[in-house]
Amino acid sequence: MTCVPPIVYIVDDDLSVRRGFARLLQVAGLRVQSFASAESFLDADTRGNDACVVVDIHMEGLSGTELQERLAARKPAIPVIMISAGDAPEIRKVAQRSGVAAFFRKPVDGQALLDAIYWALAESDQASEPQG
Repeated sequence: MTCVPPIVYIVDDDLSVRRGFARLLQVAGLRVQSFASAESFLDADTRGNDACVVVDIHMEGLSGTELQERLAARKPAIPVIMISAGDAPEIRKVAQRSGVAAFFRKPVDGQALLDAIYWALAESDQASEPQG
């Protein structure tokens, strides 16, 4: 029996960010699927089990925060890591209030992002286990 690695969905309107994150995550042995908008992510066949979303907070159309709100309503919920080019206190507060697993300012430290992804996936696994 083969073990399928977790999948990380990258949602960012910046192609270079999507490519950079995809390379980093693939080298770490994770599966990656990238989207240029929140709408295209929502239209795709994405799964919540053993998955994580890395999303830019500011995009045209649906924002990263709006995407987070929609994903939080899904069962199972998909953990979200939010990134932003800005680091104003109000941006951090919005991210915290939305319930994201982590928040990073661009440029993102690759190892810190991987650590946050693994932590979010582990927390998601624990939350989905039946309580007994």
